[in-house]
Amino acid sequence: MQSISSEYFIPREEGSFDNLFKRVRIMPLYSFPHIKDMNCHISEHINRFFAHMDFDAFYAQVEQRDNPKLRGKPVSVGGMGNSKGIVMTASYEARALGVDTGMSVVEARRICPNLISLPCYGPKYEAITLNLLNALREFVPDDCIEQYSVDECFVDLTPVARNFFEAGSIASEIKRRIREIENLTVSIGISYNKSFAKLATKLKKPDGLSAVTQENKVEKIYGMPASKLWGVGRRIELRLAAMGIITIGDLARSSPIAMRKQFGINGIILRKLARGEDTSEITRKVKKEKSLNHYHTMSEPIYKPEDTRKEIRRIGEYICRKLRSKELVAGYMHLSVRFENLKYDSALVKLVHHTNDDREMFNAAMRVYDGLVKPTSKLKARQFGMGVYDLHTDLKETNLSLFGNQSSIPYGALDKIKSRYGEGMIRVGIEK
Repeated sequence: MQSISSEYFIPREEGSFDNLFKRVRIMPLYSFPHIKDMNCHISEHINRFFAHMDFDAFYAQVEQRDNPKLRGKPVSVGGMGNSKGIVMTASYEARALGVDTGMSVVEARRICPNLISLPCYGPKYEAITLNLLNALREFVPDDCIEQYSVDECFVDLTPVARNFFEAGSIASEIKRRIREIENLTVSIGISYNKSFAKLATKLKKPDGLSAVTQENKVEKIYGMPASKLWGVGRRIELRLAAMGIITIGDLARSSPIAMRKQFGINGIILRKLARGEDTSEITRKVKKEKSLNHYHTMSEPIYKPEDTRKEIRRIGEYICRKLRSKELVAGYMHLSVRFENLKYDSALVKLVHHTNDDREMFNAAMRVYDGLVKPTSKLKARQFGMGVYDLHTDLKETNLSLFGNQSSIPYGALDKIKSRYGEGMIRVGIEK
């Protein structure tokens, strides 16, 4: 098992790279089940056991774990202090005072003046997620795991459990294992389908374990607000309320004709989810990557050549590390710079050969940048972005020059160090 521990990350105050990753992806990797994901040959799953895992206030919990001074205090992750940004997650102490996910940092600090607002450190959370997913593979096959978002995943326990009792025992072991390797708590919901498993997670948090069966679904699920159902956002909640549908039970007993007329095929899906007729399976992302992109909006605009050079190098290193983690090489690279007036300049270049080498990507990016409009003291750069295209599997081959010296860099080892200790811990020297 690949072991990536986040316990030894260097303090953010001492690093110059602490503002590099202000956001990580908070949208789910997959939306709620589409009609094509349903098995139309059955009305509901029988003798199936799905688990939904939700890491409790994930980002905030990680920060409280790594800094004992934050434990028991209202903490949010996302944005800093009174600056721009939104709350990506809040500790349970902050939630008790009214702070919620998606709220602006300014509003959150108005509601809770004692709120400790921390920036989001993406690579740290990604390393932890990878470690936890590796731990799950000790219990179930890889094709039984579906990563839904950075802090959520579904697990099909059917191959290793014959009943809900065994499924619950395995879930308890998973919770113990997660606490052992990362000292974090997770809430797990178990049910005979994915949507009810996701709802079961909400029944007991934090550090909870709940099960919803065909026999107790009315008692445990039907009284919950319709907004708790997978796929029901604020606007759909209001439209359902206008139809007199307030709870999940109301939705389960609603007219399929009225739901189809109001929401189209999604109305039918929502009604099926409420009734426990979710027949979707574990979904794994098998689509071939076509491109990778990374954009970074800086807290303070820059214009000095040494600052722009440093920023281009940072995003280039991040892109190359992502390519190597997916065992890919790129044939084209796109660089863009956006200014304070929101205008931007960009260019696409074909690389000399397919690569994921930091040095080659940086040198190509600087050649592209030489042809772009440069930021000045009067019009500074606000955002830099890089994208790579024409991706292929890395065959570990290099076009060596017959007459030039080519040094081999152990990028795999360097990537492991970065994942464990932070992005700025080590890097390859590049000539100016």
